[in-house]
Formats: sequence, structure tokens, C-alpha cells
Amino acid sequence: MDQLQAILSHAHAQFTADPSTEVIDRLAQELGTTFDHAAMTGELEAFQALCRAHPLSDLLMLDPYSRRAVDKPRGYAGDAVMLDYIYRPSRSSLDGLASIVHSATTSLPNAKSILWRRDYIATMIYNCMRKKECPEVMSVASGHMRELDALRDMTADTNVTITALDQDPESIREAKQTYHEFNILARPKSVTSLLRKTGGSERFDLIYSAGLFDYLSNALATSLIKAMYAQLKPGGFLSVGNFTCDSHGRGFMAGFMDWRLIYRNEEQMRALADAACPKASQRIFRDQPGNVVYLELFAE
Repeated sequence: MDQLQAILSHAHAQFTADPSTEVIDRLAQELGTTFDHAAMTGELEAFQALCRAHPLSDLLMLDPYSRRAVDKPRGYAGDAVMLDYIYRPSRSSLDGLASIVHSATTSLPNAKSILWRRDYIATMIYNCMRKKECPEVMSVASGHMRELDALRDMTADTNVTITALDQDPESIREAKQTYHEFNILARPKSVTSLLRKTGGSERFDLIYSAGLFDYLSNALATSLIKAMYAQLKPGGFLSVGNFTCDSHGRGFMAGFMDWRLIYRNEEQMRALADAACPKASQRIFRDQPGNVVYLELFAE
């Protein structure tokens, strides 16, 4: 942990002398290697304890985005309200060091991947709308559905029905109120409800899950992929994303934000797909910022 201590102390001295977003960005990049070593050697608890006890942590917690991750008012980091700091930035209420840290954390490459994800999902929905008169879409762990912000920019059409499945009814309520012109069907349930569905007639042209798989074990992820794929219409497709093992902010998130994900690379996503739907046509690719791997499965 000597290397970690040196990285933290150097960043603290730099930020104290000359506060800038560049210091935070370099810190996030440097923490990746020490995080990987801690994970490999079973020292993640010590890694996080050292980060959280360092004076640098007090400065970083001036940022409401990072603070919400630590506080977990809805029981987990990365909730829909927290992600809105990235999707819908508003820094007018912040000044000084808080503004600098917040600007840095919400513009790191990982945050850019979240914005890329919004636009990617919006494009998928838009393409469905172009192909069918009124496609049926399901968002699993839907959150606030900020992809509809991007969809609004693409088209004024609203010829789509979207089933929003999320365990948080507040998130679904926010989506329905904000995007009232869309036909959003509320399903305030856990994602495990999909596993209990037997013999239902409901089918979809597109099913997607943006950030859920970062929290799922291999067994649950496999079962959920199989269950979602079974609900596709002929010609429909499924898309799920997962932050990668070498994603930019993984050490910063775990060390300071108490935000731990289950990371997967392309081969690991392929293994999930092969276990869940061995005969399905698949596509696996990485997003443009390079931090998220996507799995798409296509129904015949």
C-alpha cells in the first residue's frame, strides 16, 4: 500500500497547491493499477480504507456526486438521481473547490461512457420506431430514462410503447412525468420478476438494460439474459452493457466513492451469452470512450 499512499499524497499536494480538474483525472487514472493489484491480492478493504482515511477524501466529498455514492440514500451507489449529475449537469449552486471536484468527477471518461450509453440507447429506440409503426420496448432497471432526452433531439415522433421495469417507483414516476408524451407503462418490480415469468404472451421488439449488469453475479446475469431473450419478438434484439475490467475510474470509484462494480471484458460477456442463449446470433463491442462492453443478441 506504499505506492497507493504516495499517489494519494502527491495528488493531495498538487490539488491543494493548484486545484484543477486535471489533478483529479490523473488521480483516477493512476488509481486503476493499484486497485487492480488490491483486487488480485485480496486487499480491497485496505485499499478503500486508506483512500477514505486520507485528507484528500475530505476534499473530494465536497462533490455532491461523490458524496451521494458514499451516502447511498436509496441503498446503492449509482442511483438515478446520482446519474442525473452527469445526464443533466447543473453546477450553479457550487463554487470553489466543490465546483472543481464536481466538474472533474462528472466529466471523467467513465462519465463520458454513461453519456455515450444514453445516445446509443436512444438510437436503438429510434431505429425501432423507423422500422415499425409502434414498436414495443422494455427498459430493465429503467431509472429516469434519460435516453429519452436524446430521443427527443432525434425525432418529434412518439410512436413507441416503453415498459419501464424498476424496483424504485420514484424513478419510474420521474420518467413518466418528464416524458409524458411517450406511452410509458410502469412496472415497479424487481428485475428478478422476469425470472418468475412463465408462459406470458408479452413480447418486445427491443429489450435493453443500461447499468444493471455491473451489479449481477454470473449466475444471475446468465439467467436474466435468458429470460429477457425469451421475451423478444421474432426479429427483436436485446442489449446489455457492462463496465470493463480496465475502465478508467474503477479505482477512484471503489476507493473514494464506495462504488464497486462487477467488471467484465468481451470474453466474459461472450461467456454469459453462450451460457444463456448458445444458438442466438450475437454482437459484442466496446463503446467509443472504451469503458463499457456491450452484448447484443438477435432473435430470429
